[in-house]
Parts: sequence; C-alpha cells; structure tokens
Amino acid sequence: MKSIDRWHHPQVRFDPYSEQCRRDPYPVYQTLRDRDPAYFDEERGFWALSRFADVVTALHDPETFRSGEGIVLEGQPRTSYPMIIAMDPPRHSQLRALVARAFTARTIAAIGPAIRGLARELIDAFASAGRVELVEAFSSALPLLVIAELLGVEREGLAEFRRLADLVLGQDPADPSSLEAGGAASLALLERIRGIVNQRRDSPRDDLISALVAAAIDGERLDEEEILGFCYLLILAGSETTTNLIANGVLALAAHPEQRSELAADSTLLPNAIEEVLRWDSPVQSQARTTSRPVEIHGRTIPTGAKVLILFGSAGRDDHEYAHAGQFDIRRRIDRHLTFGHGIHFCLGASLARLEAQIAFEELLRRIPDWRIDAEPRELERVRPYMVRGPARLPLVFTPAD
Repeated sequence: MKSIDRWHHPQVRFDPYSEQCRRDPYPVYQTLRDRDPAYFDEERGFWALSRFADVVTALHDPETFRSGEGIVLEGQPRTSYPMIIAMDPPRHSQLRALVARAFTARTIAAIGPAIRGLARELIDAFASAGRVELVEAFSSALPLLVIAELLGVEREGLAEFRRLADLVLGQDPADPSSLEAGGAASLALLERIRGIVNQRRDSPRDDLISALVAAAIDGERLDEEEILGFCYLLILAGSETTTNLIANGVLALAAHPEQRSELAADSTLLPNAIEEVLRWDSPVQSQARTTSRPVEIHGRTIPTGAKVLILFGSAGRDDHEYAHAGQFDIRRRIDRHLTFGHGIHFCLGASLARLEAQIAFEELLRRIPDWRIDAEPRELERVRPYMVRGPARLPLVFTPAD
C-alpha cells in the first residue's frame, strides 16, 4: 500500500460536518476533483470519491462498495427495521423485487390528481399574503402529505402524522433534546403504520400498504418488519429529499429569474429543468459505502473495511461529465446524473419525486411566479445532516395572488 502521507495535500481538507460545507460545499468539491480525487481524512478515518466517473463506477460495484454496514459515516441507522437502502445482495435483490411489485409506475401515476389537489390547497393558504416561509408551508408539507396519501393515512390523522414525521426529520446530533423527541416520535409513527398494516391485512384498500401486504414472488411475501422498514424509509427519504429538491429549485430559479420566466411561459421545459436542479444542487449530497476488498484508485489503495463517502453532489458539478458544470441551465441536455443513485440501489421513489416536483413548480409558477428570497441566500440556515442539502427555512416575498 502506498503511503497515505505521500499523497496527502495539506491544503485540502474536506469536513462534511463543517458549517462551510453546509452552506456551500461546491468549492471544496472542485478542489477534491482537481487535487485529491481519492481523498483520505486522517482525522475522521474516511475516504471520499468526488469525480463522476469514480462515483458511477463505485455505484455499479456493490460487491466491493457495500451498503450493508450503513450508508452514513456513523454507520448507525435511525431505526432497527430492515431497509433495502442499507442492504446488500442477495437479500437486497429479493426485497427490492417484492417492494417494486407494489411501488409501480401505475401506483405513482394514479396519485397525480391527489398531489395537485394538495399542492393547490397548501398554496391557497399563503398565496394572498405576499410572503411565506416556504419550507414549513409547502416544500416540507407537500411530500409528507403525499406519503400519507400513499400509505392510506386517514385525512383526520394527517396533522398528527405530519407532526411526528417533522420531529423524526428534525433530529440534530448537536441538540440532544431533538434526538429524544425524534426517537419517541419514531416509535409513535411506526406504531401508527403498524396499525394500518394490520387493518389492511383484514380489509385491503387501493393504497401502497395494501399492495405491500399482498406483494409476493414465488410464494414469498414481505413480513411485517420489512413492510415497516420500507414505510419508514419512504417517510424519511421520500420526504426529506423531495423537500430539498423543491426548495433548492425555488432558490435556483430565484437566482435565475430569466429562466424562471421561461418556465412560467412554457411548462414543457419543466421536466428538464427539474433534472438540472437535481444535477446542479443535489438534494442528496452523499452516501457511504464500506469496501470488501482493497481498491486501487488514482495511485492510492483504499483498504478493506474502509468507509468511503460517495459524493453525488460533487459528481453533478464535474466538468468532465458536463460542459460548464457550474452553470445552471434549464435547457442543458442531461443524459444522466447520479442524484437518484445508479445501479442496484437506484431510488425506487425517483418517479414520485419527479412527479411531485413537476406539479409543485407548475402550481407555484401559476400562482406566485415572481418570488424573491427575503434574505441573503448565502446566510440562509441549512439543514444539518451532511448527507442532504437544502434550506432549513426559506422566506419568500411575492406579488399577492387573488
């Protein structure tokens, strides 16, 4: 193994937990891609891959870059229930095939009218005020309500569902009280879902939990813990990432009002614009993997058992993959990006996130097309987890709608 010290660049320090990275990680990513593409952090003991080609190669080699020991540097899941995102084959493949039987394109398409109704209801509540804190009022609320709709949560239970989910998603390692509240909310949320699962076993409906209960391949079905694990993953990943996708898109279009005007005039540009938001300011910045063997890369050897941070956010700004990668351009041709992953762990909810974002921006552009950020964008408080990126709060001002 080549000496790590020989390749160490003292001027390069990547600390994913730092305030600098929370506010703007992209200059650090650029330095990593240029100077230290197989970065090793001696203080925290992790590696990081920042170039598009290296990230996609790792994602397509799940035997070497394994997920089963945790997909965060800390290696600790938020729940003990099995989640396919943190599994390796063969069990991952078996469970994913079962879940995919329930989480189909038909399931997603059928919920489109409900998503639009929820989006309009949320916007109606603030459109005439001329200002709003968008995360709480819309970008966080919409995905949670959509997931509740998918899971078959009754309308009168939505407020409590959202309250519990907000506590789970609001956990901050620097705030012990938030961890305690989030843990209690997690248990309460899982018990609510368990109750729905038991109801659907007796009286199936046309919802996702009923489909999960019924899904079978070669006589095998998901057990209750596996159903709860998938529902919990859907609540966390499905709401957290879509929340940030919508909020990051609002920020990007506020910074590029001429492109926002194009979208308001021609909604057929929206699907590509959403892909550009996903590439340019990814709501999912990174995931971790653990190596099962030594890996030779860029003249260095990543040892067996090493934690490797896969930097999706950096890959999206790699000039070797995208011309003028640092520029935001809703008309850019995008053949591929890695925000939803690649390979066996490609996000099952990608089509749902895209549909939610499409409807969210159609309705925002229809009702409040001239929004501005009511703060200095660089000073906005950001969500704390290093794996994701988005504003914790997003104050907007706009011309009041009728």
